[in-house]
Amino acid sequence: MLDFRMTTFHTLYDVMNYRKTAELLNMTQPGVTQHIQYLEKYYGVKLFEYNGKTLRHTKACEALKRYVDAVMAEEHAVRQSLEEADQISLNVGVTKTIGEFVLTDTVNQFLSKENHSLNLVIDNTETLLKMLERTELDFAMVEGVFDKKRYFYHLYKKESFVGICSSEHPFAGTCVPLEALFSESLILREPGSGTRALFEQAMTDRGFSLDRFKRTVSVSSFSVITDLVLQQNAITFAYAPIAESRSNLGVFRVEDLNVSGEFNFVYCSKPAAFEKIRLFMGNTVSQPQGAD
Repeated sequence: MLDFRMTTFHTLYDVMNYRKTAELLNMTQPGVTQHIQYLEKYYGVKLFEYNGKTLRHTKACEALKRYVDAVMAEEHAVRQSLEEADQISLNVGVTKTIGEFVLTDTVNQFLSKENHSLNLVIDNTETLLKMLERTELDFAMVEGVFDKKRYFYHLYKKESFVGICSSEHPFAGTCVPLEALFSESLILREPGSGTRALFEQAMTDRGFSLDRFKRTVSVSSFSVITDLVLQQNAITFAYAPIAESRSNLGVFRVEDLNVSGEFNFVYCSKPAAFEKIRLFMGNTVSQPQGAD
């Protein structure tokens, strides 16, 4: 069972405000302060500090947060296993490319066993990682960019990241200069998504931003994105399986923009999460090496 002071620490880390933490935990503000001071004395480190009026995490705080996340995940797994007996129930988070275009067969295979049940959450990377930290997910599968210092992870697969347009667009099947993109309407996922972060990083690395495009539209649904790409004669950037989902979509490449992305398993506790990953994937994944 997690020490009650750790619960206070975990809540303060999330909200970064002593008063709000006290309200959420039905405590007094001095009580929150006492819990944090106890932990700081126990570990011999400073966990939170003020920069002016802004509360900030220290490096020691980040390390303790990762430990607490792992303990919470382990405790959740043990409690779940005691409750379920012969039933296997998983809470899995996946980003939209993976959920809508990659994992359908895997989900069907897992659910083919009557004692298996599944809560599959499809959302953007930022949302899933927050759910993971709150132990609302056993593990997540995310695409593209995330902070690898904060989580345990290992690679599922690498996937090509390509330009997508109508099969009748002049770009279809070609390789175009980077500057040629800026006269196009660009449709992208919303901020917080892995595909958007990957494309924004590639542009930043080359000294450009999304402001250079004639028009940028944010949409959270790949189905709507592909509709708009076709109807507005626009372009998008995403993983190759999305382009393969419709026969009237075309693929193009950009000079000096050879980008591939990773699909990673992400979790807070190695032993508990890995066993559930193997259950979900049908024992098709190998033991992670150097995940942390």
